[in-house]
Amino acid sequence: MSNSISTLQEIGRIFQKEENNFAELSNTISIFKNLVNELSTLDLENETARKSLFLTNGKALGTTWAALCLDDVLRTKMFIKGVFKAIEQLRKKSTKPIHILYAGTGPYATLLLPIFASFTTEEVQATVIEINTESFENMKRLINKLGFDQYILSYENEDATTIRLKNPETIDIVLSETLQCGLIKEQQIPITFNLLQQVPENTILIPQSLALDICLLNYAGLKNRTENTPEESFCSVLERVIEITNKAATQFQLDLNTSATQILAQKQIMLPMDKMSLYDNVALLTRITVFENEKIAINESGLTIPILLKKEIDLKTTQKFTIQYKIDKQPGYIILKDEIM
Repeated sequence: MSNSISTLQEIGRIFQKEENNFAELSNTISIFKNLVNELSTLDLENETARKSLFLTNGKALGTTWAALCLDDVLRTKMFIKGVFKAIEQLRKKSTKPIHILYAGTGPYATLLLPIFASFTTEEVQATVIEINTESFENMKRLINKLGFDQYILSYENEDATTIRLKNPETIDIVLSETLQCGLIKEQQIPITFNLLQQVPENTILIPQSLALDICLLNYAGLKNRTENTPEESFCSVLERVIEITNKAATQFQLDLNTSATQILAQKQIMLPMDKMSLYDNVALLTRITVFENEKIAINESGLTIPILLKKEIDLKTTQKFTIQYKIDKQPGYIILKDEIM
């Protein structure tokens, strides 16, 4: 198993680089996938593996779809890089092992494998939570095969939106990546709220910030931009709809014990008529700050592709509209058409 450990260490080293060499990153993702697949017993084509769990506050991905998240190159790199940075920051302040709570591990515990390979158990330990039983069992076997069991304080095959933590006061980092573009469908926000309500208030949350912005977008400008093109040249932000940080549990009211629709945020948007000729779309942008300066920029990942609101908003006739963000069995945004003129 020493070859697997050294491979994971090299994966961690590459993901921590400041620059993005996409050929190198794509090759690294392929190596990572081959490693976890060789150690797994999953049949990702099996119908059972494809079944997602539909709950009162969002969807938990089926094993197959959770496994495919590894293919999102920048997403995987930036989250792992962010975890490394958060650990290093905490280690400067404390000599005790850094306790990571990882909610929604999927079948591979992707974000922690390079971490375990790169630190000792005196430096890092983890509690892992996964609601999907097939993903949970594979994750547990994979960690065992790699010899990482000693890093795990607790394996929890539970719903992270309702779990009561055994030792919340010891947790240093809350890590969850159960999200889609637009913060729709999945359980990221209910999971975040439940865990934040139990851990110390200074606990690091990864991602550190998740936000939704409504903007005017010049789609051709977006497509033709270069690495140095300023976002302001093709995108004008109108309003921040919602932002989730480690203060979210005190900033918003969310009842995790109800299946009723709950509106977390609502904004009325006035379209600036003097700017409309410069843009051809109203769009919803997902902003992700993983940790400090580690951010996933617009269009860098499947998570940050602009959601064009062409069906909801006709720029020729609309002067104002209202957007809400809700939590229920299908979390997401709502455009209130009765506000469209």
